[in-house]
Amino acid sequence: MSSVIVGHPKRVSTRSWLTRFKSVGVTAVGFAMIAAGLAACSTTSTSGQPAASNQLTVGVFQNPDSLDPGVTGLVTSTQIFFTLFDPLMWKFPGDNHVYPGLAESYQASADGKTYTFHLRKDVTFHDGTPFTAEAVKATFDHIVDPSTKSRTAIGELGPYKETRVLDKYTAQVVFSKPNASFATYMTSVDLGISSPTALKKYGADYGNHPVGTGPFEFKQFANGQKVVVTQNTNYHWGPTPLGQGPAALKQITFRVLSDASTQSNALSTGEIDVAENLNPADAVSAVKSGKTKLTAPSVGMPYSIMVNAQKAPTDELAVRQALQYALDRKAIVDTLFQGLYQVADSVLTPSTQGYDRSQAIYGYDKKKAVELLDAAGWKVGGDGIRAKNGQPLKLKLINISGFGFDGISQLMQAQLRVVGFDVQITNEAFPSVATTYNQGQQHLANWFYYDLDPYMLNTVFNSDQIKSGFNWAHYSNPKIDAEIPAANSTVNESARTQMYKDIVKTLVDSATMIPIYNLQSIVVTNPKLSGLKFSTNGQPLFTAAKL
Repeated sequence: MSSVIVGHPKRVSTRSWLTRFKSVGVTAVGFAMIAAGLAACSTTSTSGQPAASNQLTVGVFQNPDSLDPGVTGLVTSTQIFFTLFDPLMWKFPGDNHVYPGLAESYQASADGKTYTFHLRKDVTFHDGTPFTAEAVKATFDHIVDPSTKSRTAIGELGPYKETRVLDKYTAQVVFSKPNASFATYMTSVDLGISSPTALKKYGADYGNHPVGTGPFEFKQFANGQKVVVTQNTNYHWGPTPLGQGPAALKQITFRVLSDASTQSNALSTGEIDVAENLNPADAVSAVKSGKTKLTAPSVGMPYSIMVNAQKAPTDELAVRQALQYALDRKAIVDTLFQGLYQVADSVLTPSTQGYDRSQAIYGYDKKKAVELLDAAGWKVGGDGIRAKNGQPLKLKLINISGFGFDGISQLMQAQLRVVGFDVQITNEAFPSVATTYNQGQQHLANWFYYDLDPYMLNTVFNSDQIKSGFNWAHYSNPKIDAEIPAANSTVNESARTQMYKDIVKTLVDSATMIPIYNLQSIVVTNPKLSGLKFSTNGQPLFTAAKL
């Protein structure tokens, strides 16, 4: 799910899951996602003719909903944004250092309400517009404009009040409340700075004409087919880990290939150089054939199942807890993903602030599931399905077809049948399924979410996100509604971390989310491809890539 779709998966901070779904044939997906199996650079173009080694073709599993960072919540769009846009500051996985981006430095006020950025003076947008403090203001004001209908970026801005232009190269971002998460989100490409000239020129159609300052320039968006970006020869302001000169690649083509098998075939025939969405078996085969596998953990929320807390019978805590104990998640991961992923045990991934191993309170325990259901009055009938007061223990699982949950849903159905659940699976497509989830027609919903900061929980579990946001668990708890913003208003990091640990403990106790496996990028490449880096949310960065 920025992120999401779904969430979003990301308004899920919306980076959500929308922000990131991935499918795996018996697949595994957004909302961004997750087992990105990238593979092999070839010497053949999409037309079957020899291609220059400085041109790359990447298979992506989602058609971008928009190329405006202020609008989207899809993981594929975010991946493309890393080529077109720059954030104010940069961070990289496993590195606590904050690197200059479009800003040379920044200062945060002691109360966490004001961030002052001292900007570079030598940056130009792809359309020739000089980069100044006015561009920062125009970008952030665009994100919070209701007509933009932002999904992920608006969540990352949090309690945004205004951007003050102190002088041509000094921008002061002001929040109505202390906003500790902005120290993380200022490094997000979803808050990448857009050309104010282009925002004004294209208006609502800016998503088809993106203009940033990044290492590549936008060339073409063929809806449902491909996005093409070309080298920005003037680029010299990249962060040190990515190199500060122009990118080595002359062109990148992101081809939309939503089916994992299609991507695998395209990879083997040389139609694409990089496959983002290989089935686990195909990824293993690619490595055996001589390719190199790289992995990167992701910050965010695991591939999960959201459990509707307001629709009977999952409005009963005992029923939700029984679901947790009845599922053998290790068997699901081993069967579908050949052990490539780690079984999840919390609403956060282990690399996310606020995660703690003590949150792993639900293990596979079929006996415990049976005891809970028996005690709650759900008795087994002659057909093996439980019932109470004449109502069968029947659940509706609405599966997002082709988003990596197809196999998971089927195995869940079989495992839950053993303890007396009758799970009926229906399939809907994204993004229309989001409306269905918001309406609460489901008992069980698909979920995963890429995000940089635990403040994402506000987008996923705050009760005001039920009808039109990403609270697909329909979880409503005034205590949580108050505690998440309070944690975000806490500037002291150790205190803030403990607050999020306590919040997550409450959410885990509620049993409204069944974690399946942790987000992780799995990248399989041609050994000739070097310089591939990753973002903190596990997205591949092509700025320093070479063939």
